[in-house]
Amino acid sequence: MRRILLATLILFTVLLNKVQAQTRFLDAIFDSAVTNPNIQYGKALNYLGQNQDLFLDFYEGQTDTVKNRPLLVLAHGGSFVQGNKAATDITKLCRELAKRGYAVASIQYRLGVNIAGTGGLTQEFTHAVWRGAQDGRAAVRFFRKSFEEGNPYGIDTSKIYVGGISAGGVLGMHMQCLDLPSELASVNVDTVAIGGIEGNSGNPGYSYRAKGVISLCGAISNVSWMLNNKDIKLISMHGTNDQTVPYASDYFKFFNSPIGFLQGGFSMDSAAQKMGITSAFHTFYGADHVPFSTNALYMDTTVKFVSKELYKQITGLIPTGIQNNTETAFDVYPNPANSSLYISLPKVDDYTYEIKSLEGKSIKSGGFSNSNEIGVSDIKSGIYILVVSGKINSFTKRIIIQ
Repeated sequence: MRRILLATLILFTVLLNKVQAQTRFLDAIFDSAVTNPNIQYGKALNYLGQNQDLFLDFYEGQTDTVKNRPLLVLAHGGSFVQGNKAATDITKLCRELAKRGYAVASIQYRLGVNIAGTGGLTQEFTHAVWRGAQDGRAAVRFFRKSFEEGNPYGIDTSKIYVGGISAGGVLGMHMQCLDLPSELASVNVDTVAIGGIEGNSGNPGYSYRAKGVISLCGAISNVSWMLNNKDIKLISMHGTNDQTVPYASDYFKFFNSPIGFLQGGFSMDSAAQKMGITSAFHTFYGADHVPFSTNALYMDTTVKFVSKELYKQITGLIPTGIQNNTETAFDVYPNPANSSLYISLPKVDDYTYEIKSLEGKSIKSGGFSNSNEIGVSDIKSGIYILVVSGKINSFTKRIIIQ
C-alpha cells in the first residue's frame, strides 16, 4: 500500500511540475486540438459571377473551457488561384496554436482569376486579392456577431489576429491596411463590381478590424498603406531566397510574367520600424518560399516564433528564459551605407565581422583594429546580412549598401 501511495505521489508531482512549467499562449498546454469543420461564415459571388458559400474550420484545445481566448483567423496559401483550408501546412499550424490555448479559424476564401478577362491579368489578380480580403473581413465580422449572440466560440474580440501563409499573409495585410478610398483609387480595382471596402461576403454592421496581422511569407502591395494603421501589430516571417513572394520588394510573377508589385516581410518590417508600428520579424536565411510547409524543423521554428510574439503582445510579458536582445547594445550606422559602416560595440572584446548575401554566401569578413569601421565601397548595391561576433556577445543586422 505504501509503495502504491508513493508511486501515486511521485506521478502527481511530475504532472504538477509539468503543468506549472507550461504557459498558456506560449506552450502546448493541451495534448491535442479538436476541429469543428465547415462552419459557414458568408456567401459571395466568385470570379465567374456564381454564388459561393464560404466556410471555415474552427480549432480549439481539447477540453479547453476558457471563454475569452485570443482569436486567430488564418488563411491558406496558393497565389489566390488554388489551395484550401484543409491544406497540410495550415492545418498543422492551426492545431499547434490551438494546443497553446488560442481559438483558431482556417478560412476558405474565393479563389480564381479569369485568364481571358478584359482588364488583363494584373486587374484579375488584384480583384482576386481583394475578394480574399473581403472574405477575411466577413470572417472577422462573423465572429464578432457570434460574440454578441452568446459567444459560442469562446473568444475575446479585443484580441483578434488575422493573416496566414503566403497568399493568406497577403490577404491579412490588405484586409487591414488597404482601407481608404484614396488607396483603392491607386490600384486597378473595380470597387463597384466587387463590393467596395467592406465587401458583401456577409455579416454587415460589425467591425472587421483586428489587433494584428500574422504574415508568413506574405506581403503587401504598398507599405505606405500601413501608415494610417499604426496601431496594428505585425508578426512576420520570410525566407531570403523566396522565389514566389519577394523577401524585400519585387514583382509577383505568373508564368514568368510580372503581374503585381509586392513588398515582403523585410520591407514591411523596415517600414513598420520607421512608422513606429510594433513589428516582430524572423528571417529564414537562405530559404525559399514557405519552407515550413515541407520541413518539420522550420514548422517548429514557425510555431514557436509566432507563439512567443503573440504571447508578448497579448500579455505584455517577456517569456521566462528569453533574454533581452543584445542587439540593443550594438549600433550600425549609417544604414543604408555608401562607402563605410561604423559599428558601435558594447564593451571591449575581440570582435570579428562577416557580411553575407541573403542566400548565405560570405561576401567580406575581417576584424576590428583601431577603429570600428568596415569599408563597403567594394560591395555592390543590395541587401546583406552583417554578423558581428565576440567571445561574449554577437549580433546579426540587416544592412543596405547603396
